[in-house]
Amino acid sequence: MKRFFMSKPAEEVRALNGRERNAMLCTLSKKIDGWPFGSITPYAVAATGEPIILISEIAEHTRNLREDARASLLVQDSQAANDPQSGARVTLMGYAIPVPPPYLDDASRRYLDLFPGSADYFQVHDFTLFQIKVSRVRFIGGFGEIHWLDGSEITTDADSKIDPVASHIEMICKHMNEDHKDALRLYAAAFAQTEAEAAEMIHVDSAGFDLIAISEGRHKHMRIAFQNPVATTDEVRAEMVEMVRRARQMMAR
Repeated sequence: MKRFFMSKPAEEVRALNGRERNAMLCTLSKKIDGWPFGSITPYAVAATGEPIILISEIAEHTRNLREDARASLLVQDSQAANDPQSGARVTLMGYAIPVPPPYLDDASRRYLDLFPGSADYFQVHDFTLFQIKVSRVRFIGGFGEIHWLDGSEITTDADSKIDPVASHIEMICKHMNEDHKDALRLYAAAFAQTEAEAAEMIHVDSAGFDLIAISEGRHKHMRIAFQNPVATTDEVRAEMVEMVRRARQMMAR
């Protein structure tokens, strides 16, 4: 469960993210292996406070993210355009993944509210809404005001009306990442045909969960659906246990 208190730097980051509309997206190049690749992108803000971007499959940054989900988004104070170093800026570091199904309608509405001209893009199959699951934050509010923040400090629980598991995401992911590392690697191998040196759960909801599979230095995203929708932590636990059983059977064939 997220804490209710938010520090002043975290509040300033939320405010800056909320009032700006354009940012610099930095990904890791697939074409020129491992090199940083920057591009301009408009963004909206999800219920959690994390950025949402609408990107095309033919765009270089989308190809990069499909290969390695690590990304950062640089947001600057547009009022300080003539002297950008005097203004506030924040770099949001995390994993960029397609918006999970239970949140897609809400995310689409939030994006369209800010960018109504993008409505036609939602009808084109090669455009996808991505959300950056923020891990770390670098915020500079002005001279001498420099902070590193954890991603959890600037995010909040998504509205429970969107998904019944929303308020338990942080707890479930922490538990799985600390106590069930082998199970996560097994899920990746059996359900996503990906052998990984390590795997990290970064999101869970009523329809499934999102993993980052780490292998040979790359961090690849995969979405794994539950066989049955879940609504409580007990149901999540039961579904995860059943998926381990199924995964072991699949790998033994």
